Order: sequence, then structure tokens, then C-alpha cells
Amino acid sequence: MKKNKFNLAVRIWTILVYLFLFTPILVIIIMSFNGNKYGTLPIDFTFQWYVQLFSGNSDLLKATGLSLSFSILVAVTAMILGTVTAIGMQQMPGKWRERYRSVTSLPVVIPWLVQAIALLMIFNFIGLGRSYIGMFLGNTAIVVPYVIMMVLGRFGETDDNTENAARTLGAKPVRIFFDVTLYKLVPGIISGTLMSFIVCFNSFCIQYYLAPFGVRTLPLEIFTLVRSGYTPDMNALATIMVVATTTIVMILNKLGYSAKNIIG
Repeated sequence: MKKNKFNLAVRIWTILVYLFLFTPILVIIIMSFNGNKYGTLPIDFTFQWYVQLFSGNSDLLKATGLSLSFSILVAVTAMILGTVTAIGMQQMPGKWRERYRSVTSLPVVIPWLVQAIALLMIFNFIGLGRSYIGMFLGNTAIVVPYVIMMVLGRFGETDDNTENAARTLGAKPVRIFFDVTLYKLVPGIISGTLMSFIVCFNSFCIQYYLAPFGVRTLPLEIFTLVRSGYTPDMNALATIMVVATTTIVMILNKLGYSAKNIIG
């Protein structure tokens, strides 16, 4: 009896947690079809805000395109730098590898506000200031550790037997790297790259301090709109992003790239 009550309590708690997590998303989706500009009840069903979003009268799509292209560029750069760094760290003795791992994780631990101000001061000192290059370097600096941690974690899930077997069979180092080492690191590289993209896409604080004047990524555009006057086409854009993200996750799961498989 006590066990049944405990299981019931756990299920109720789980449902409440899921409601807490997903209720705001459901509200945004519902309000994206509400004709009332202020989101009040009753709901007046309409596609007005989707029409407004794609009519050219909204700057949200332009900002979204800038954020997507910029985040992809940063994620690809972080993928290359992080993967090479992780492979190099793996060759170090265990003590030094752990020291470098601790130093590498600092950008993840230090508040972004502190990092953004420090980066802005450095870029002002060397003459970059608020620029595309500065914004690119700043965002890359905060996302590279995610790739390093994911790839190193993947190293920890595998052993060196495959490399040793390939070496015993006479394979050259370059072929061992591309055919064996890199192949087993692919799940970690994918997860690190996706994490880098997500973090960069949402890094409002870094972009707020480092973006050139007049350049507005999606987080900066939403921040500006919220301050000047809320428009429901943001709900329409958020709904589209939720649907797109959910579709991508479902496709990855269908192809066998679930979160569990990607991470480890």
C-alpha cells in the first residue's frame, strides 16, 4: 500500500514538473492564434500574426536569419577548434589533462556578464571594439568548452583497443585518425556542435555587449521590442521555432541519434 502511494506521489510530481516546464510554451502557441493583441480571453482565432510576421513589416525574420547564420558559423568554428583541442588534451598525461580540463571549463562557470564586460574591455584595448569580429570571437570563446567537454567525454566512453588493432595491422597514423578515432568521436562532436549552436543562438549577454551598434540578432531584437512595445508576431515566431526544433529532434530520433546515443 505504501509503495503504491509513493508511486502515485511520484507520478503526480512528475506531471506537475512537466506542466511547469511546458505550460509557458503551450500558452505562447495558443496566443499566436489569438487575434487579441494583448492576449486576453476569449481567444479570437486568427492567422493575423503569422501574416504580419511574413509580410515584411516585421524585423524578426531578418534578425532570425542573422542569428541562424551567425550561430552556424560560430558552431562550426567551435567544432573544429574544440575537437582538435580535445584530441590534443587526450594525448597528455592524466594529471595535466585534468588541469587543462578544469581551466577549459572556466568559461562555462564564470557568469556571462563578467565575460562580456572583460571581452569588451580587451577588444576596446586592441582596437576591435564592438564589431562583427569581436562578437564572433567572444561567442566562439564561450562555446568551444562545450565541444571540448563532449569530445573528451566520448573519449572516456571508448578504449584504445581499436587504434591499437589498426596500428598492429599496419595502418598509418592519418588513416587511424580518420577511420577509427574520428569515427568514434562523431557522437561527441555532434552533441558539442549542437550545444554550441544553441548557446550561441541564445547568448543575449555576450551579443548585447559585443554586437556592433545597429546590428540586432534575434535576442537583441526581442529585447528591443519588449522594451518599446510587445507585438504578438513574436508568439508566431516562437511557435515556428518550437515546431522546427521538435521536428528536428524527431528526425534525429528516427535516424537513431537520440540524446542518449549522441552524448555517450
